[in-house]
Amino acid sequence: KMSANIIKCRDDYRPVVFTQQSETPTEGQKKFVLTAGSECSWVKTAETFGPDKLRPRIEPWLTALCQSEHLSLLIGSGLSHAIYGIGTGEKLPGMSEGDFEAENKLIKEEAKKSAEASGRSDGNIEDQIRIANELLRGLEIISSSDKKGEKRATALREKLIKVLEDFANSILLGEQGLITADEANRERAFNYLVSFLMSFASRTGTRDRLHIFTTNYDRFIEAGAEASGMHLLDRFVGSLAPIFRSSRLDLDMHYNPPGIRGEPRYLEGVVRLSKLHGSLDWIYRKGFVRKVGLPFGPQDDHPAINDQPSDSVMIYPN
Repeated sequence: KMSANIIKCRDDYRPVVFTQQSETPTEGQKKFVLTAGSECSWVKTAETFGPDKLRPRIEPWLTALCQSEHLSLLIGSGLSHAIYGIGTGEKLPGMSEGDFEAENKLIKEEAKKSAEASGRSDGNIEDQIRIANELLRGLEIISSSDKKGEKRATALREKLIKVLEDFANSILLGEQGLITADEANRERAFNYLVSFLMSFASRTGTRDRLHIFTTNYDRFIEAGAEASGMHLLDRFVGSLAPIFRSSRLDLDMHYNPPGIRGEPRYLEGVVRLSKLHGSLDWIYRKGFVRKVGLPFGPQDDHPAINDQPSDSVMIYPN
């Protein structure tokens, strides 16, 4: 069964749903057809159409949207899965369940309840880590008067550190898989990534910066920005050991055009980035969130990895 595509732009008064007519279309063949019950003004119900019909509708609308005064882009794991798939032809290493041994049943049951309360069917490893943290805090409270509670707390603390370590390593595997992929496929993947980011980031100098929000822990966005020459403003200040500053001071990058007097102009190719769930290269040290020098797709023997205790890596919900 082929998946449906949905488009709603310009004068479409409801979403237009269409599917690909053939899984292996020949060169020049019209590829799409409206699904039953879907209708629009720009194509007839039984008519087949191709990208030539979609492009003049999507591109002007998307261009106008990307030049709106305030533009934000929310990116989830779909981007990482797509780029990894293009580069390697395989699925991105997933977030498998954590093993908490003796506490597995209790943590999984509570994680499932937490997921259902937020509209998801099953609990994932993020839910499990959060529940494990809550359970650990409860065991720590009763451990002063309960020796069994103290023993359970010690065991759970050790397992939680191991689960976080494995979780961080699984994210590293995704980066390593892409960076070590076949050169032609890797270049193709990065071309798609750069093209995607620049489609939103290419804004006139009078507009506010594009603000990218992401829940991803990996650095696919940062790698794409580096490949395209894009500069990211991520609230980290400093060169040797950047520190996260959540102040209201709004830093930006301007320049004075040579031979021209007046207001400084915005430097092009600058984007704001907010990583809502933290990042693989963020750690908590001495009361500050810092960014460490961790290359994209590093090997296991890289000193920046060995220097990071798994319980200090700043990834949600740790």
